[in-house]
Amino acid sequence: MTSISDLKTDGIGGPLQVRILRKWKHDVRRYETWYLAVDRFADAIQILGQRTNQSYIESVLHVSQCYTISDYSCPQLDNYQKFLENEFYIDVGLKSIIQPIPETTTIPKTWFRFVSKSHLIDLGERPPYYPDYIGVLSKIRECTKASGESFVLLILTDESGSKLAINLWKECITNPEKFNRDSLHQPPATTVVAVTNLKPSIYNGVLRYGSSHATHIYVNPDIPETTALINLFRHPHPILLYPQDKTFIVQASIKEFHYQNSWFQTICPICKDPIFKRGESWYCSAHGLIEKPTYIYKLTVTITDATDTISALISETSCRKLLKSSLENFISNNPHINRNTLPPIITDHKEQTKKMSIQMLRASTLDNIRFIIIDIEEPTTKAQTSVPGTPAQPQMTRMRPTDTTPEPSTPVEHVVRTLTYDPQESAPRKNAKRTLKQQTS
Repeated sequence: MTSISDLKTDGIGGPLQVRILRKWKHDVRRYETWYLAVDRFADAIQILGQRTNQSYIESVLHVSQCYTISDYSCPQLDNYQKFLENEFYIDVGLKSIIQPIPETTTIPKTWFRFVSKSHLIDLGERPPYYPDYIGVLSKIRECTKASGESFVLLILTDESGSKLAINLWKECITNPEKFNRDSLHQPPATTVVAVTNLKPSIYNGVLRYGSSHATHIYVNPDIPETTALINLFRHPHPILLYPQDKTFIVQASIKEFHYQNSWFQTICPICKDPIFKRGESWYCSAHGLIEKPTYIYKLTVTITDATDTISALISETSCRKLLKSSLENFISNNPHINRNTLPPIITDHKEQTKKMSIQMLRASTLDNIRFIIIDIEEPTTKAQTSVPGTPAQPQMTRMRPTDTTPEPSTPVEHVVRTLTYDPQESAPRKNAKRTLKQQTS
């Protein structure tokens, strides 16, 4: 069975099993019907049924369904057609063999290409693809252009506290398959919104973002990012810390691992964007052929002790310790590793008590706290509420905007704590005790 990563421009691929996730049309090229499809390796590609083939393809391909597709070609995309990183698409028609297959859990039911606001800005006015964005709905407003055409303004706040204004144009808001206004609830409700395929433009010299032909709006999608955002914005964590505290140590166990579609990602070592296989080589849409890719983890965890439970990102250092190897070496030694299933060498660590160094990151909003496990090891002593130790030397690591699991940039304080830590039980500084809700930025 062929996979999407095996395909190449102007090639003819073998039978391909995919799930159809989205469907859209161009407002001018109405003779083109586009689909977004994903395979079992969580790779995505655009599929096109056009002109003579359009009505037939619309009758046989349906969103959310899985198919085996054969007898197709892979032409190159033009600038008006390209929404993903791929440089080509799958062209299907009357002669293609399209067979429905039973529902399967091996092919993902969702697929997103989320980027941060800073990364979005770095991509500029002419990005190599149209990325996705996710955040909590801060404001929604019905607006009207000078021409009298209606549009909807969304303001989303992401996990870092950054706000992004997004204009949803008429083509998006008038299509019920793409947009449901009744499902969007403003604060005090906590509504997570994922917007796909954002299109940048320059207006009065300012970069702004709006919907494209492929844009779909997902409200509270069933993905780990939604759970993490809801926990951040709806349930501020009760940990008590000194304002100066950045890193603390706990003894806790991993209750669950979380990832979307794939537990690791293959990225370009230059721009950090995802890259794809072209035959035996790797290809980046911005930098061409790549000799050697970079592998990064895409894991978050739920950790728990006797007092509380929190969600946390897990750093490269911590993942290496769980894997007992670098990710690059592990993949090299296991070339047929399944990206959709965590290997037992990692999952065997569930429910085992570990000593964890956890870094707390505060953003611009007081309730927006992220936790990152920057180190993990086997426990040597039983957890105590406050055990002074010798502070470690600072490990200075420069954080890039695209880092998802940064290493520590502050000293690790050697104090073993519970997840619900009260600094009153140690030697408090005068007027220093505050809860996360009470801290000021």
